[in-house]
Amino acid sequence: MAFKRKPSSSFGLERRVRPRREDEWIEEPESQGSSSEDDDDEVEEEGIRGASDDDDDDDDDDDEVEEDQESEEGSEDESEPEQDTPKIDLSSVSFGALAKAQASLPSAGRKSKSKKSSDEDTSKTETPAPRKSTKSKDDPKPKRSSKHAPQEQTSKKPVSRRREILPDNRRQYRDPRFDPLVGRVDEEKASKAYAFLDEYRDKEMADLRAQIKKTKDSYEKDNLKRQLQSMESRKKANMRRQEEERLLKEHRQKEKELVAQGKTPFYLKKSEQKKQLLVNRYEGMSKGQVDRAIERKRKKVAGKEKKELDFLQRGSRPRG
Repeated sequence: MAFKRKPSSSFGLERRVRPRREDEWIEEPESQGSSSEDDDDEVEEEGIRGASDDDDDDDDDDDEVEEDQESEEGSEDESEPEQDTPKIDLSSVSFGALAKAQASLPSAGRKSKSKKSSDEDTSKTETPAPRKSTKSKDDPKPKRSSKHAPQEQTSKKPVSRRREILPDNRRQYRDPRFDPLVGRVDEEKASKAYAFLDEYRDKEMADLRAQIKKTKDSYEKDNLKRQLQSMESRKKANMRRQEEERLLKEHRQKEKELVAQGKTPFYLKKSEQKKQLLVNRYEGMSKGQVDRAIERKRKKVAGKEKKELDFLQRGSRPRG
């Protein structure tokens, strides 16, 4: 559809009349035939539009009055053919005709969209939106694609300094009797089950004493004496531990009976345990054995005090 315009009186320029927006576009039968004429009119109108933009501000008021008059005439011209022309299905219209119809639409909507986008851009530049945290509680944890794939580990945690640089591929042997997975070891049952080892140790100690008497080499004799002394010290330590366990067992048995009678339980302290152990030990000794044990204890304490005094005297001496 071609729209005719009245020639403007100012500077011999013409201004294009923009049709109103319609819900459905109706194509006239002569629209396809006059496509070349529409193209020429559009080229002329674009040239006139570029020239009209360079006019002075004084002529703008006159042009606006003329545009209002022309728009009223154009609307009257449009209303007449709309009633006569039949409706056409848009699916049968070619893309070229639709593109031309879209180009002839008023650019007011486009300008408003461009203005909105520019306003949004300026608002974004002026006030940037707060940065949302990338972490979310609902995000599932990353999983490996397969069990043979390497495990992902965060770089924010420091790497432990205690790590194996070269892995040890040797097979590690373990005793299932002393494995913590089996449970706690009952020392009383174990000592009863392996009581025959004490007899073997006593025989070994007797053999060592006989070898010490027979050997004449001083170096070998010293080694045998050292072995015998270590075995005797182990035996004494085991006997001391057994005495402590026996004392605690007796005390617990007494306390259970007292608690059954309605009395409060009493727990032995370490100091009380030591006192009772010394009393029990000295009760089983004769008078001479007790005197010798006390003399050994006195010499041991005196030696410790002498070492401490020597250390203090060395520290107090002036260096020079």
